[in-house]
Amino acid sequence: MNLSFSFDTGLQQRDILHRAAALLQMGEGGKAREALLGVRAHRIFDLQEAVIAVEMLLDVNLVDAALAMAERVREIDPLHPECADLLTECRFLIDRPANWRREGSDIRAALEHVNALARAHPRLAADRHVHIVCNLDSLGGTERRALNLHRMLCTHMPTTLWSTAPPHAAYRDEAPIRLIEGRAEAPSGGTLALIGTYYDCNDLLERGRFERMIICHNLMEQNQKLLSYLKRIENNPAHPPVELTFPSTMFGDLLGLPGTAEYSAVDLVRFQRRREHTATTDLAIGRHGRAYAYKYHFNDGAFFRDLVARGYRIRLLGGSAIERVFSHDAGARPELIAEGAVDARDFLDSLDLFVFRKHPQWVETGGAVILEAMAMELPVIVFPELCGCAELIVHGENGFLVSSEAEAFETIERLRAAPDLRRRIGGAARQTLIELQRRQQPELLARYRG
Repeated sequence: MNLSFSFDTGLQQRDILHRAAALLQMGEGGKAREALLGVRAHRIFDLQEAVIAVEMLLDVNLVDAALAMAERVREIDPLHPECADLLTECRFLIDRPANWRREGSDIRAALEHVNALARAHPRLAADRHVHIVCNLDSLGGTERRALNLHRMLCTHMPTTLWSTAPPHAAYRDEAPIRLIEGRAEAPSGGTLALIGTYYDCNDLLERGRFERMIICHNLMEQNQKLLSYLKRIENNPAHPPVELTFPSTMFGDLLGLPGTAEYSAVDLVRFQRRREHTATTDLAIGRHGRAYAYKYHFNDGAFFRDLVARGYRIRLLGGSAIERVFSHDAGARPELIAEGAVDARDFLDSLDLFVFRKHPQWVETGGAVILEAMAMELPVIVFPELCGCAELIVHGENGFLVSSEAEAFETIERLRAAPDLRRRIGGAARQTLIELQRRQQPELLARYRG
């Protein structure tokens, strides 16, 4: 081996990694990605540099290059404690579509078996009570879905909302919530509606004497948990039939599962715009949601920084997930508001435009925050890749679908110059939800009445 060559190339690779790391710290993910395209696994000789390189390549969604680098880690030290995990993560991301199809097939087989048992078993006496169960201890789309469903059903049929953990204070005034406490305080009879599949149900699935069950499956990461739910329901002596719902058609199609898309029923009375779209150029652009890193794109720091430089006000509710990327910015910067510090309706009413983009590795199976923005007559600009609620947007009619930052900037500039366009698109967005809920409500009521 030519040691001087190895030394020189090693320094070049180290320089790329240092530059990319600095760019990622500033939220300049696009530039970091361009730099990392120059990394060559076989030219990395330092073990720790190889490990860091894998992590950065995954951060900017260069998954094939990350796998090559993880294999380089194994070449340098096959016994390194992180080696197996890095290889597993890379292969998981590469194999995701095949894994989704396989998991969907397993879930479908388990669902068919549960429902075959139900058909062979005498049905319980008709009970129209609906028990909605969710973990309501935090702020999020799943929890909001449960509250919206309760609001929709409770005026039409006996409905009880249950939480598997003490509910978040923000929900206590919205609906009467009962806490599941063992078998002494637990739902029984009628229809069990599980909203989400990520929490523990105690022994409800095996012992609850329900006439039927409806499971809203809404996280790709919980496919195995849903499968375990169905295996447990097989052992329920009452043998209730099970129906699946999804937050979008996209999600059900990705898994190839039978079921119904049930879009979260936004409270259209509560989410109403109070401000007019005016001719000002000082537009407020933002988004809200959970303060979770994968809810943001790896280049969002640079994207929002560019919008600030163009004279826009940026407001991010739940923006603490990317707070560090603005820590050294001088002058104007985005306003980052802690998750839950402001009511979502009041926050949206302060905006003129709503922008939604997330990390490419995150599957946004629904996107209730987009629906809330549409209800508030905000023009929504959505990057639609693996985003369920994007299927409700007709580009240029009730919102905008963009595939690049250049398209997003062009759309935002158009909207800044045309308050009438903002008014028309926002009005059409709200009308879309009005018509959707008018069409969905009788189907929803029939489903939960059985």
